[in-house]
Amino acid sequence: MEFWQLITAVIVGLISIVLFVYSYYTSKEKGPLLSNTYLFASAEEHKKSNKSAEYHLVTIVFRILGIVFLLLTTQILTSWSWLKYIIGIVIVIVIVYAIKESIKTEIKHK
Repeated sequence: MEFWQLITAVIVGLISIVLFVYSYYTSKEKGPLLSNTYLFASAEEHKKSNKSAEYHLVTIVFRILGIVFLLLTTQILTSWSWLKYIIGIVIVIVIVYAIKESIKTEIKHK
């Protein structure tokens, strides 16, 4: 393994840890909400919004992203090429989930 691969694995692993820590706090409904529907909402919409549902959405999305980065770290360290397919599948799952939940949230607001 080359030095740059080790440095890349450490950086990607740290990102994974940060994502898991953030998702832990959002599962307790603490910390900032890093959600487009919440960040771009007006102050009036903030008062009306269901923060619990937003925290739930953010928790799941960031936890799955943490898994993606953990798998990527494993792929960098082991050079197992088959992990790329699993990472791709997990990324598609998180995108579909986020879009589905965003649409459901928008429908509830109308």
